[in-house]
Amino acid sequence: MKPTKSQIIFVIKLLVMAMVFGFVGDKLLDAWHKAGSRPVDIDWRFIPLIPLCFIGIMATNSLTWLWLARRMGDRSPAVPLLAAYTFSQAGKYAPGKVFLVLMRIDRTHRAGMSRELCVLSTLLENAMYTLSGALVGAVALLFDARDHPLYLVLVGIAIVALLTAFHPRIFFYLINMALKSIKRGPIPVDRRFRVRHMLSAVGLFMPCWFLGGLALWASVHSIHPILLRTYPDLVGAFALSVSLGMFSLLPGGLGVREAIQALFLTPLVGSPELIVVAVALPRVGQIVVEMTLAGIGGIVNGRLTRQPPLAGDKKSPHAGPALP
Repeated sequence: MKPTKSQIIFVIKLLVMAMVFGFVGDKLLDAWHKAGSRPVDIDWRFIPLIPLCFIGIMATNSLTWLWLARRMGDRSPAVPLLAAYTFSQAGKYAPGKVFLVLMRIDRTHRAGMSRELCVLSTLLENAMYTLSGALVGAVALLFDARDHPLYLVLVGIAIVALLTAFHPRIFFYLINMALKSIKRGPIPVDRRFRVRHMLSAVGLFMPCWFLGGLALWASVHSIHPILLRTYPDLVGAFALSVSLGMFSLLPGGLGVREAIQALFLTPLVGSPELIVVAVALPRVGQIVVEMTLAGIGGIVNGRLTRQPPLAGDKKSPHAGPALP
């Protein structure tokens, strides 16, 4: 039988993802060998915290994305949309981060969400997520730089710039520039978020950084006991690494996140062997959780057939009642 177009695309996706995971595994194995032959003792009692934290992060992100879609006027069933979100997370490990959007568009469209609204809500989620993490990371750096006047001034400037970027006028100016670059129309003024919506988005993303910091603390504490008072620094390290990792050309921010986390962990741990293991454990936990939830999400809405969007395909999804 001649393979269909969808089957060919599915096979290509699997091959690309297999290549990416092979690349990730090779890099982690290489780092392990470079760490030296000295064995590293791991206290496995703390390891279960890592996947639990990443499950919480996935839940936070998916619910925030759904909230953003609802604010933009979508009224599609929630469960298929959340399943589509978790399913599409597997696509971020493909080069260029394009598969994530394509996979999400396909699955959310089956649930009734318009393609344009899916792209828009995903763009808003990524932008707010990145800015929120950068702000948390910058605040952590502010405390670390309190004894260094020059660094203190630079970090202060960065925080002011991030807060400015969260102002709706600035934020949606940047978003509309991004939409223009992909040949999409700008978001009308009556559909843009107000200040309270921006603050709500920041608040909704905060559990991600607290849970990520806890996962990083559990990873470090399992190989090198550290005090709980280091937890705020690890929250900042995780948040900053994720935000800067969004700009990485490698899938899932590979390399950038680990480098930033290692920079923060060096004063706490010191040993190169332990640092390699400490940054590798959260990455492995994240991949396992995301791929498991992606599989579950794919099963949940995999049998859905494409439906006409519930929020208007004949007119722009930006249209509709103004935000209250």
